[in-house]
Amino acid sequence: MCGADGYIATVTDHVSAFLRLNGRRLWLSGARGFIGSRLAEMARAAGARVHGFPGDLRDESAVRADVLGFRPDLLIHLAAPVNVARDPALSELMEEVIVRGSRHVRAAARALRTTGRPHVVQVGTCEEYGTIEAPFAESDSPSAPVSPYAAAKLAATREALLESDGDGPRFVVARPFLTYGPGQRPRQLIPAVIEAALRCRPFPMTEGLQTREVNFVDDTVRGLLRASMTPEAHGRIVNIGGGEELRVVDLARRIMTLAGADPGLLQPGAIPTRTGEVTRFCSNANLCRSLLGHTPSTSLDEGLRRTIEHARARIGGTP
Repeated sequence: MCGADGYIATVTDHVSAFLRLNGRRLWLSGARGFIGSRLAEMARAAGARVHGFPGDLRDESAVRADVLGFRPDLLIHLAAPVNVARDPALSELMEEVIVRGSRHVRAAARALRTTGRPHVVQVGTCEEYGTIEAPFAESDSPSAPVSPYAAAKLAATREALLESDGDGPRFVVARPFLTYGPGQRPRQLIPAVIEAALRCRPFPMTEGLQTREVNFVDDTVRGLLRASMTPEAHGRIVNIGGGEELRVVDLARRIMTLAGADPGLLQPGAIPTRTGEVTRFCSNANLCRSLLGHTPSTSLDEGLRRTIEHARARIGGTP
């Protein structure tokens, strides 16, 4: 835990970074998604003019026309069909939307004729690391991808890095680690446990001995915005993480307690552990801190409380 001086420095640093967004033109794909909607909100609050791409990333002409029409100096490409199922039937969709869609965004950025070099953040995923030993660092060689989603993201990352030479747009690949917060879909662990807690329903789960790093959505957004404003990140991969790592079962118990529910609702071991489950999943966030100047500022308990209260207002339930 940092002392008062460290906390003040962190807050001041956040304010300074966000002041640099004032007057910037930010093009954003995925603006209606969980992270994207919060990113748009926070960027607008900092004075940026934000335009969310309304079309289909598979349509190259639509992407190009939208980017050239808005003439941004910052582009954050977030949109993707997030599905980590290990189902080969998803391969074609992931290739079309993630790999080809990313090509279309990068090509549109190269076609821009603006004062200065546009800065493009292509948002990857921590899933790209696969099953190698954690904590995952940007210099690590990933294992073979375990899902079509991860395979497509990794292919898009490699293409972006190959295109980062020359005097065109600046490209950085940002890899957010597991993110939670208000508005996340219930199919994810944290909102699913919250809903069970608020509805006083049993929650069957695996033994939950695997560990996961979790980051509050506002912290992930700050990291992505910092990546968009750091020219030194050009041509690099940067993990966006640094949140608390703990066992899944302990995370679930903490949610139950903070929600005022009986932790006995949890049923560890009721579901078998998935084949090939990664036992430890967390980031090496050194580059995120040193290059972007970013560290998470929301404690786990604070983030969970905010997420629980948002869900309580939606569900209307009390334990």
